[in-house]
Amino acid sequence: MGIQAGGAIFIPAGLKHRLGGAHVLSIYVDALSEEARALHGAEEARVIGITPADVAPIIDALHTTGHTDLQVRTGVRQALRLPDLPPPDPRLIKVIEGLRRGQMGRRELAAVVHLSPTRFSHWFVEQTGLPLRSYARWLRLTQALQHLAKGARLTDAAHEAGFSDSAHFSRTFRALLGIDPSSALAEVHLQEV
Repeated sequence: MGIQAGGAIFIPAGLKHRLGGAHVLSIYVDALSEEARALHGAEEARVIGITPADVAPIIDALHTTGHTDLQVRTGVRQALRLPDLPPPDPRLIKVIEGLRRGQMGRRELAAVVHLSPTRFSHWFVEQTGLPLRSYARWLRLTQALQHLAKGARLTDAAHEAGFSDSAHFSRTFRALLGIDPSSALAEVHLQEV
């Protein structure tokens, strides 16, 4: 695609990219979120016309002590001009709950929504755009980042989230986020939204 610059650049999951030396606000959208559903089908990187005024409410919400997820998510939705969507399939909500409780097995999740494991795999991709295994990696990565945000050491955070070691975490971080964790984490303020 070449070098792109703009108010915002949408980079879909799995697209290799590099960030320059400028200050960057990166917003990673969880594949099972409403925002991801609104972006579903956007397979190509593209510049999105976002003005500094669009980004200001997001930054303000992130810097406000006691901000709520809703404030940040509302700012993101407005900045990206995402449409309101009908509610997700209720079965997806059950799967999300199961995943967050640690029910990562395909068979167990398929049983929760009354599908065969094979049909469940296809259905999950239809709903999210990602295979379950890819989403499970993302979930482990976000869990490790939550531990880091609370002050845990890298190795401890990696183990708590289910990575075999910090090298495994680093490879996953690089593969999913497109940046090197050691340099990124040295200059990043982690905040879960």
